[in-house]
Amino acid sequence: MLKTLFFGTPQVAVPFLERLTETATVVGVVCRPDEPVGRGLTLTPPPIKVLAQQKGLPVYQPAGPWTPDAVNALKALGADIGVIVAYGRILPRDVFAAPRLGSINIHFSLLPLYRGAAPMQWSLIKGEARTGVTAFWLEEGLDSGPICHQADMPVDDADNAVTLRDKLIALGVSVQDRVMQDAAAGTAPRAPQVGTPTLAPQLKKDDGRIRWDAPARDIVNLVRGVVEWPGAVTTYRPDGGEPKKLKILRAFPAPGGRQPAGQILSADAKGLVIQAGDAAVRLEDVQPEGKKSMNAWSFWQGARLRLGDHLGS
Repeated sequence: MLKTLFFGTPQVAVPFLERLTETATVVGVVCRPDEPVGRGLTLTPPPIKVLAQQKGLPVYQPAGPWTPDAVNALKALGADIGVIVAYGRILPRDVFAAPRLGSINIHFSLLPLYRGAAPMQWSLIKGEARTGVTAFWLEEGLDSGPICHQADMPVDDADNAVTLRDKLIALGVSVQDRVMQDAAAGTAPRAPQVGTPTLAPQLKKDDGRIRWDAPARDIVNLVRGVVEWPGAVTTYRPDGGEPKKLKILRAFPAPGGRQPAGQILSADAKGLVIQAGDAAVRLEDVQPEGKKSMNAWSFWQGARLRLGDHLGS
């Protein structure tokens, strides 16, 4: 089995390392440093470190710039290949080139589409009907290295960042299996990326602000893509008072009219229907400011709003 050096930090990387412990010889695990978590700012290890320690694997947590000693420590492990899944930092060439064959990165898009930190989220925001996973050989540059393997899958209209991530993890683990098999046989491809690249930058808080004059489908896709962070946010004015924030958790397109964008058209047990730039959007699950998530009908019953009121500024 290939001697493998694994780079990863958050929970999304855990299934990949778990699988590698079954299919390869993991000689080391590199992850981000422990971070303070919660109100008590308790220093907490990242999920990958927890798994690595459970498996008895050596863990490396470099803080700050890579030093020659840190790079040499990785080289001394004698890894055949590196596997990177959501490590969380840009790796210098000395690091990703330390393994004999180099390192592959598992990326949640069909490269060269959606290069960057949030490919899955932007593919949802842009309403892609298909997405996938790409394993590519790391080089200097933003997700631009040659492709080792790629697999695609459909995106369901009801998928959001949570459900799609679970599907992409399962697909990604199978892609990783294929990479390891071919690398062990000496037949792992290095095919140049073909097509026009698009970017998927880190999401900003303002990316979640709903603009009700946008097309209904665009608003729904935004809700799907930013449901975890920063969340799709609008405002409402109970009894015409001061605006309060309302986070939209689940929404679908609906027939609309010719009313001003943001107007509340109807409210019943199926949700709230809000006029968008063309059609309308049916809100099913929401989270009012300072409260827990709830279905939209429950929100309506206590929100002190009337039909004809508007969401948004």
